[in-house]
Amino acid sequence: MLEPLSLVVVTCWLLAGLIVQGRACTDQWQHLSAQCDEPAEARRARYGRRRAIFQWLSAFEQFVRFGVWIAAGLLVAIHAPLGVSPNTGAASAAAAVLVFVLVFAVLDAILCEVLIFARWRWVERACGVSTMTLRDLAGDALRRVATRALISVAAGSWILWPLLLGSTGVHWAMSGVLLLIGAGALYWARPQLIEPLFHHFAALPPGELRDRLEAMMRRCGGEIDNVLVMDSSRRSRLANAHFAGLGRRKRVVLSDTLIERLSPAELEAVMAHELGHFRCGHLRRYYGVQAALLFAGYVIFGLLQGAAAPTVAPVIWAVAAYVLLPALAWPLQPVFARMRRQFEYEADAFSAAHAERAALVSALENLLSNNLGNATMAPAYARRYATHPPSDARLARLQT
Repeated sequence: MLEPLSLVVVTCWLLAGLIVQGRACTDQWQHLSAQCDEPAEARRARYGRRRAIFQWLSAFEQFVRFGVWIAAGLLVAIHAPLGVSPNTGAASAAAAVLVFVLVFAVLDAILCEVLIFARWRWVERACGVSTMTLRDLAGDALRRVATRALISVAAGSWILWPLLLGSTGVHWAMSGVLLLIGAGALYWARPQLIEPLFHHFAALPPGELRDRLEAMMRRCGGEIDNVLVMDSSRRSRLANAHFAGLGRRKRVVLSDTLIERLSPAELEAVMAHELGHFRCGHLRRYYGVQAALLFAGYVIFGLLQGAAAPTVAPVIWAVAAYVLLPALAWPLQPVFARMRRQFEYEADAFSAAHAERAALVSALENLLSNNLGNATMAPAYARRYATHPPSDARLARLQT
């Protein structure tokens, strides 16, 4: 699929990323191995070490997907039997593109399920975090593959049609704009349509907790459409919470494990922290930067087609961008990780100003224990992967 020189350059770049990421993950493994001598920390350290291994395996999975779809030419092999040529009618060409995207999406989703199963088997279940059975995992896998197939067909029909008209910079820019609009639509659809396929959501009943959360939101200038409880305990013992939705009105989602673990005051502090991300504009800034980079990378990737793969159809090259762009962007990992760690500090400060500081400290300590978090990390690993500050540093800043 790629010209020989282009294939060598991309392969070397991805291998360099694997080496850099492997060194960071090895540092984390060695850092946590020193804590295994303490019985109280052994399980936490084992969980952290295995997560570090699978952090690297995620990068290796990207390399494997590059090898399967691009280096080995499987994308071209799937597209070839569809018989698309310059003389093919518009309707037939569009139908062929959707078939091509559907076949790719299903096969790629199945390929990705290998790592998901391995992570469940050797990390979540082995460390006592997962509550899922093999049957549960299989059901989720089928839903993921089916959902991805439907989304891919919708995305293909929405994003790729300009590339059926031509492959100039204008056509790639049009496709890039449609890609960003589609990404925004997916962001809206995820809590509304996709997450309910995997979790059950129920309204938080009236009571002290709901009253506290609504009062806190009013103090902070926000509004809640609904406060929902998610049945996380069916899949995991980990506790979590988040906001979902677009615009001023949001819905709060609490895992049932979080409600079981934290007091109302601690839950209020956690929600104030999550609201801080919205009030401080973190999502707008983070996704704005990502959208700009995605658009630029996608258009540049398209314009390079003539040099890297001159005989490849534009729609094949666009699907190759989906596989390759995340893998090529490995040098940006520390940039986004640092941005997100700073956001966490700002959200902590917001929570401390609008809820009880002591309750936030207590909640973080509680979640550190429940979620088997590591109080410290190897510096190289933290710089590249830590989206939250190490707990020791985070708690120290709150307590000063």
